[in-house]
Amino acid sequence: MSDVQSKNNLLKDKSLQIVKRREFGVFLALVLISAFFSFMSGSFLTYRNFINILRQTAELGIMTVGMTMLITSQEFDLSVGSMYALGPVVAGTMVLELGLNIWIAAFLTILIGAVLGMLNGTITLKFGIPSFITTLGTMMLFRGTILMISDGWPVSGLPDSNFYGIFGGRFSFEIFEGRFINIPMQAVWFIIVVILGYIILQKSKFGYKIYATGGNREAAELSGINTVKVKMICFIMTSVTAVFAGFTSLSYLGSVSPTQGQGMELQVIAASVIGGTALFGGSGSIVGAFLGAAIMGVVRNGLSLMGTGAYVQQALIGLIIVSAVIVNVQYSKNE
Repeated sequence: MSDVQSKNNLLKDKSLQIVKRREFGVFLALVLISAFFSFMSGSFLTYRNFINILRQTAELGIMTVGMTMLITSQEFDLSVGSMYALGPVVAGTMVLELGLNIWIAAFLTILIGAVLGMLNGTITLKFGIPSFITTLGTMMLFRGTILMISDGWPVSGLPDSNFYGIFGGRFSFEIFEGRFINIPMQAVWFIIVVILGYIILQKSKFGYKIYATGGNREAAELSGINTVKVKMICFIMTSVTAVFAGFTSLSYLGSVSPTQGQGMELQVIAASVIGGTALFGGSGSIVGAFLGAAIMGVVRNGLSLMGTGAYVQQALIGLIIVSAVIVNVQYSKNE
């Protein structure tokens, strides 16, 4: 066999491997959905709308990265929507009531988020309670705490700081003389989190442990993996990414409502599942999480441009989620 034939066969094998990956199917779905909305609305394929999709998707995407790692380890977290609001509410209250610098308040709140993630993990793993039930309870506990702290009122009127520009402003760079591109900082942070998540889950020893723990916990423990520790770290990362996403929202809007993020936990899980993360653990990817969040963002944006009513949007997104779950379960059975 000639060198040319060998190279052609190698390229063919690699192409087949790419096509067979779950992420390829998700990417294809994203392309088709985008093509549909491009046909239905002339405003869809514009630079301004592309930037809007990036900004609108970023917070959901950041949270989806953490959730993907947790689901891959065979656990769930329904409290992320509450954590998304708790972070900025607590940080904002520290600034307004205690006079703390926003940077210090944000750091302390990240630590609080880590502790609350550890609480979710401890209740689930020590007492053997399903994480779905544990985090359903803490979701209500955290939301009630937020409402008590804020007395039900939005947190606003925070003093000026470069914090808001770094997390909620725009990143500008010149493409050629006199022409600049402005990218929302939420999107920049989303990309950074995706890269970090990709390294952790798919390029590190800890990522291997996550896959092993979610795929077969008993076998993982027999091979020397501390599965309790692995799951605990995943719970913590999920909470921290939710708090971080909340900071990007606070920085962009300049205020935060105590009811912010209600129902978002289901969107995060849906984006992860749409991205190909197996509901039963052991399989998932950060690239898929990125694509899943992108699909959610594109669908919402496209339906809005078409003038679709909010109730119809909710129904259609629900239909997409159910379809994705059916495909996910069937794919898992065939593996």
